[in-house]
Amino acid sequence: MLHKAMYVFGDRGYEGTSLPHLITGLGIARQSIYDTYGTKWDLFFAAVKHYMEQKNQELQQHREGPGPIADKVELVFTTIIKVLMDPELRLQCFIINSAIEQAPHHEELAAYLQANIERSEQIFYTMLERAVEEGVIATEVDIRDLARFLVHERIALITSAKLGMDEPQLRGILQMVLRVFRTLQGANR
Repeated sequence: MLHKAMYVFGDRGYEGTSLPHLITGLGIARQSIYDTYGTKWDLFFAAVKHYMEQKNQELQQHREGPGPIADKVELVFTTIIKVLMDPELRLQCFIINSAIEQAPHHEELAAYLQANIERSEQIFYTMLERAVEEGVIATEVDIRDLARFLVHERIALITSAKLGMDEPQLRGILQMVLRVFRTLQGANR
């Protein structure tokens, strides 16, 4: 159910989603929405949390997977681009745009989003930390800032796709991210 809600809110935004949209999109009765989730806001917040949990689990899997750091980062970004280019799947990502729009008006959501950014940053940080331990990235590199940069670029891809950036442009961003890694790796050789 939360998966379907991500698509409805992702397609229409929080403000543009009405109860009839939710009833149709979720395929359940009005009372079932109230009984299960409470208000529209409660359903939205639950859908945002569901989305963020999924994305952090995927990021965690990439971190723990085999291979060099540059390959892992490339896989993270390639996966995002693939989802963003799929007309159906991209709607789930666009729930983030609605969440960012609502955050200034909802302290709990803002705090949740900030905590999630920090969690994503920490996942990237531990990935980068391993690369430093393996001698792939120089110890002089501020990997906390690099982790922040990766989180930023991950979020920026979603926003850029929502604004109409096409696949070649998104892949150009990916190539720039990978150039940063090649530069950092080259400095350590």
